[in-house]
Amino acid sequence: MFDARQGTAGPFLNQAAKGIKRQLNLLRSRLLDRRYDFVLHPGPWEPDLNGISEADLDKLLQGWLGHDRQLTILDLSGVPSTVLVRMVGSILRIVYEALFWSREKTEGGVLRPLLVVMEEAHRYLNADGDQMASNVVKRIAKEGRKYGIGAMVVSQRPAEVDETVLSQCGTIVALRLSNPVDRSRVKGALPDNLAGLMDLLPVLRTGEAIIAGEAARLPVRCRITLPQEAHQPKSADPNVSEAWSTRRIAEGYDRVVASWRAQRTIAVARDIQIRREPVIDIPSDEGEQQ
Repeated sequence: MFDARQGTAGPFLNQAAKGIKRQLNLLRSRLLDRRYDFVLHPGPWEPDLNGISEADLDKLLQGWLGHDRQLTILDLSGVPSTVLVRMVGSILRIVYEALFWSREKTEGGVLRPLLVVMEEAHRYLNADGDQMASNVVKRIAKEGRKYGIGAMVVSQRPAEVDETVLSQCGTIVALRLSNPVDRSRVKGALPDNLAGLMDLLPVLRTGEAIIAGEAARLPVRCRITLPQEAHQPKSADPNVSEAWSTRRIAEGYDRVVASWRAQRTIAVARDIQIRREPVIDIPSDEGEQQ
């Protein structure tokens, strides 16, 4: 077995084949990353060697839309940013196409209207980069009303949302905004005679909002009633002064690493005993080394 060496004497090293090493390392890192399991290991939707999968799209839609609850939450917070836009675009396209082609059936959007609420929309509905999610949302905003599917865009940075998507919103619920760029984007989506009302955005209290559009006969400034404490999301600000005044004790950061690797906030750390044995290389015959 000879080693490749530089110069005019053979054997030569294939320089073109070295270019694939980076792609192979990237593929290996994706296979080992648990955050990509929903794509690389989709469970019953993963096809076998013959291209046949155990479950089809009907099981997927049944889990999203076919239950007796009034609300379905798809938590995509753990999805890597590199595939988030395509992931959101794929989900919206599956839902829209399913409700569009089943509009003559009881499962369609005409008899069972659906409202798609998109949180943190500036992450995947911006004007730059991949337009897959933006194109689907534009189609829903323009044509979805006839087929029983609507879109609600929620964002803390309206200036980063695609201007075409924002202009298609019939109703605007504006909470406190202090950034002048964000305020100008909201003003641009409203009629000119309501521009003065948007000047109140920096002074709104917590829970106050200005509602204008098709959902309100007249533009109104109102106070939104909060749900019961048991039903409120865990998004309250921490008590910084109390937390900083508490004396810190010894903590186990192995639990932090366990939750990070498992992508679960309630994961626990376990000491797993792994038996390791040394690998002994068996020398080859001299004939095989020639």
